Amino acid sequence: MTVDTLYYEGNIFDARDVFGPREESHTIITDEETAASEFRAVEQLSHFTEETDFDESYTLVVQNGMRSEDDLELDSIERIGDGLRVAISIDKPLIPDHDDLITHTLLIRITDEKSVLDSVDINIEGY
Repeated sequence: MTVDTLYYEGNIFDARDVFGPREESHTIITDEETAASEFRAVEQLSHFTEETDFDESYTLVVQNGMRSEDDLELDSIERIGDGLRVAISIDKPLIPDHDDLITHTLLIRITDEKSVLDSVDINIEGY
């Protein structure tokens, strides 16, 4: 299994939709047509999608709501049977706390010979 990531500050599906504090979501995108129709037209996202060979890969989109300075970072990903276990941490810069809630997005491109997933277990640590 090989993995590439892209962190994006914002909601890639709907710019107006802001997740609540610690609200989390994940979605699996398995084809280019879905990515093109669902992702917002943002150059950074377009490049990531164009570089994805959906015949061999899929994209796991993880989103959560938290303050703007924090970033999502992939710690580990492992196959468990017909699923994935994904560990993500929150990178917190040393900036005083304030309340400016935004949606954060981590795109994870996964190239794996076993492409069928029954489950995805996401754990985000560091709130």
